[in-house]
Amino acid sequence: MAGIVTLVARTGILTLYEEFFFTRGHLVSHPLAASLVIELDAFRPQLDATLMEELTLIGERFAANAAVEFVDDDLDRLTDAISALTLIESKNDRGALPYVHYFASLRPSELKRPILGGQLDTMRHWPPSLQAASSKQLQAIGAELAQLVEHADQRTTAQATVGQKIADFRTLGPRKQCVDAFNALRKSLHGKLGEIQHKTPELGTGWANSFFRQGSSAERLSVKELDRRIAAAEVELNVMKKQRDEMVAQEEALARARADAEKSQKKAELQAARKADAELAARVAELEEAVGES
Repeated sequence: MAGIVTLVARTGILTLYEEFFFTRGHLVSHPLAASLVIELDAFRPQLDATLMEELTLIGERFAANAAVEFVDDDLDRLTDAISALTLIESKNDRGALPYVHYFASLRPSELKRPILGGQLDTMRHWPPSLQAASSKQLQAIGAELAQLVEHADQRTTAQATVGQKIADFRTLGPRKQCVDAFNALRKSLHGKLGEIQHKTPELGTGWANSFFRQGSSAERLSVKELDRRIAAAEVELNVMKKQRDEMVAQEEALARARADAEKSQKKAELQAARKADAELAARVAELEEAVGES
């Protein structure tokens, strides 16, 4: 007697329900197998508990993602405000301080493009200089940004934590345990159905197998279905590769911008120091002439 398909650990929770009700429906409908329904139904609480736990985790994931998106909106709002105020201060000169200190060669829209990520890493260094600015508005933004960076760190940490919880749940935790328990139960039921089949030859050789869906597991997919899934996965992979390339380019641009901003600031400080040195030298010469020491 051929075996039945073993459900793999990555089998989705709804697929488990389809397997459950397929088998249950067949057991209920056949008088020789109906007595086995009670064993299958005893598994239902574990299946339901696994579903509810996964739904809870999915809800936590969407809540965490939304929290990150909203804090990103706040960072974008402050980015625009800082850009506007520093451009006013520099008379719309994007090559002058303080605008270049924050944005260098980047446009605000380029800085805002990733959701947190590089933008957060860049803006977390801004509060001290903003709070030391002469503009009261920039000072207020600096204080708000300092708090917002803390919130953003908390929310990205929460997002990562939920992502890890879901991964653990599906690969090592309750869902895998549920799949393992279901496989053991299905194997046991298949064996008992096989005994009935053996005692009742007129049922036919495929009778026990008919109580379980055939080919529903990823281990028994057809070549055509595998090709379809591979093609879909390749499309998704290409999208992720493109996103990764864009993020790498963005991070490189931010790194260059920070380096340019630091260099521009040092140049400005050097020019100011040279000017002060020249003014001091002129004053010394003036005083020397006045006291007759020239």
